[in-house]
Parts: sequence; C-alpha cells; structure tokens
Amino acid sequence: MSGVPGSALQVIAAAIEDYRVLVPPDRATPAALAEVIGEYLISSDWTITPAVPANPTGS
Repeated sequence: MSGVPGSALQVIAAAIEDYRVLVPPDRATPAALAEVIGEYLISSDWTITPAVPANPTGS
C-alpha cells in the first residue's frame, strides 16, 4: 500500500490511459507522460510539492 490517496491514483491512472490512447507509441516518452500526469493532478486540485516525506505512512 502506498501513501498516495486513492483519488489521486485514479487521476494518475486516467492520465496514463489518456496518454496511451492519444500519443502514438513511437512518440511517447516517460518525461512527456510525467508532464501529463502533473497537469492532470494540478487540474484536479491536487498540490504537487518538491519533496516526498521519508515516511509518508507515519509508521
């Protein structure tokens, strides 16, 4: 289990699926996919911070 909320994972999954459908495989890059995921998260009111906590679950 990750420390990422389920609703954020749904947004990420949607971004990946849209990217997979819309971008031809020979033009797809990991960097471009990461950019699309960031855009989807931001447009869904998620905040992207520069650092991830060392222990996001608190255990």
